[in-house]
Amino acid sequence: MLRAFPESPLAAALNALLDAQPGALTRLQRHCGKTLRLALPALPLNLMLDESGRFHPATEASETEPVLILTFLPGALPLLLSGGRLADLFRIEGDGLFANDLSGALAEFDWVLALRPYLGDIVASRVDQFLRGILSWREQAHDAIGRNLAEYAVHEQAMLAEPHAARAFIGEVDALRADVDRLEARLRLLETKPQA
Repeated sequence: MLRAFPESPLAAALNALLDAQPGALTRLQRHCGKTLRLALPALPLNLMLDESGRFHPATEASETEPVLILTFLPGALPLLLSGGRLADLFRIEGDGLFANDLSGALAEFDWVLALRPYLGDIVASRVDQFLRGILSWREQAHDAIGRNLAEYAVHEQAMLAEPHAARAFIGEVDALRADVDRLEARLRLLETKPQA
């Protein structure tokens, strides 16, 4: 039997966020009655989705086998920081459509709508801009790391060819091939010429 006391705060927090997201609720409503297990390292949580698209702790009476199990992967945190998605933090087992709709609901989450009742319009907008800035920074950092690794592989370790050097080499090979073809043509001409 799974412990019930930490599930209620998690369900309440999820529902409070989802209440401000009509699109997310609509997306999740088609999965009503399904149970989700969030397998955290010390504490697995079973949550059931009701007909309104809200999460509730799965009770003994209503507890069914979870159709979706999300297992937390702490080793994936560096992947998230280097440009991965939040979904990369979990191993997904079970109902793929439920997982896709849950992931889509989280991806389309509108922080301004969720935070407006608590912080006001201006502060909620600033928080949203801050979160978007962090995501933009993460993408820029990811691109910069890729460029730095490529530069290191080209210049420091000579593991890759520099694009300009590769083009120059291909041009020289083409010129050599043309010279060889001209030489072969001259040799054939000399071979067919009658000796005097």
